[in-house]
Amino acid sequence: MAGPLSLPDDGAGTTGAAVVSASASPEQGPFSPERLAALRERLRADMRRRPELGRRARRALDGVVHALKPDGLDRCLPDRVLLEYSLDPKTGPVAVVAVGDPFTATHVTWMVSGMGIRPETAMWGAVNEAGNLWAAQRAAGAPRPATIAWLGYRSPNALATLFDSPARTGARALADHLMRCQGQLRRAQPGAVPQVHLGLEAHSYGTVVAAYALELLQQRRQAGDAVPSVDVLVLAGAIGLPRRLAREPALMGMDPLRVYEASAPQDRLAQIGRFSGRRLPWSGVHTLPVEPPAAGAQGRARGAVERTADGSTLDGVAVRGHDTSRWSPQAGEDAPRGYRDPGTITLAATARVTTGLPLPRA
Repeated sequence: MAGPLSLPDDGAGTTGAAVVSASASPEQGPFSPERLAALRERLRADMRRRPELGRRARRALDGVVHALKPDGLDRCLPDRVLLEYSLDPKTGPVAVVAVGDPFTATHVTWMVSGMGIRPETAMWGAVNEAGNLWAAQRAAGAPRPATIAWLGYRSPNALATLFDSPARTGARALADHLMRCQGQLRRAQPGAVPQVHLGLEAHSYGTVVAAYALELLQQRRQAGDAVPSVDVLVLAGAIGLPRRLAREPALMGMDPLRVYEASAPQDRLAQIGRFSGRRLPWSGVHTLPVEPPAAGAQGRARGAVERTADGSTLDGVAVRGHDTSRWSPQAGEDAPRGYRDPGTITLAATARVTTGLPLPRA
């Protein structure tokens, strides 16, 4: 990152501050205001000792700080909240950053990325993608959404995606994180227990992580534990399901009718990942649109679709290839876009289903 690293002082109205309403988490839980403030102080301490850190840790630190800074993302986005963070070289770096306050939110969506997406390689980009989904959810009508860039494990390189062991490691970390959130997600005011809509959005190898995490949560649920109930799962560029879960999807505790899959044209990496990893396709799930009905060969046209009962339509350009982000304003409106890029029909559809809204019928 160019220039000095700096964060605003914690305080009311500070963009990027890890300050969460005390009413959202009055007890000394894992995400209490006091613990989040201590986590932020650890980040500041790492900033002070940055010259002593190794290259990987420095890059992770820079990415986290850039994502939290007031001018790090579009200023129309809400404060970012640092939920988890570690530069421990044995297990990380890892970081989890929310766009919006998940403990007062009406809708919370975790975003799980694929191979090579780590704090030291793509922290700012992951949080920026969370911001894209947040903005799309607000446009869809969500009153107070929060979207969470979850980079909570060391994602594998290309060769390691052939195996499920990294996904199992990531799944344990993701399931543990969701369990830590359980006690605080459904409190907006002291004494109130509102129903919060929870979603998982996963891309590429992250879809395998999400599948195993759901299985772990289902096992804990069957053991009598209080487990967060995921309302919807969105898959983008999925590389298939482990065969055991594909044959017994009930092990994940997720009705296929609450699963949505987006598979873009020219997404060859998803196909390669499925066949090379000897995984099976997800079956019985909904299909998310990846191009408007009137799109031409380049997928750039916008096309109307039938309205739903709430009068909504979907609009947006097509996605191409395997990447989540391919587009920038400098590239122009006709440039190719990825699954999580703004202005795509896939992002608009993802926003609707992760806020519990129906899709228009094509």
